[in-house]
Amino acid sequence: MKSLPCLRLVPIFLTSLVVSGLTGCIATQSSNVNIAGKIIPDDTYTQIQPGKTKDFVVGLIGEPFKKTTEDNGTEVWRWNYNESNISARTIMILYVEVHRINSTQTVAVEFKDGRVTKVWRE
Repeated sequence: MKSLPCLRLVPIFLTSLVVSGLTGCIATQSSNVNIAGKIIPDDTYTQIQPGKTKDFVVGLIGEPFKKTTEDNGTEVWRWNYNESNISARTIMILYVEVHRINSTQTVAVEFKDGRVTKVWRE
């Protein structure tokens, strides 16, 4: 049985189509950074010492994200910081790579009678 001459060209045509597609834009990359809260650097954190007042702390780092009061009358204030970095790379729709990096920091300050008694990072 004889094959048609035009059918012999189909593999060549498909190969050239794929190769020409490879020379075009085959990769995309994107990234997205979301930041929430306030980061408290080490040099600021070390200034929050036992005996300092609430007014001093608020003046130094601002209002807290959350305030709680314990049964014994102590208050715990928390400042949160969250950074989320998402990056994605796609190659010819055949390969997708996604990276997510989260950075979270919480600073907590305990007060008794309006003065700092304890400071820590969570």
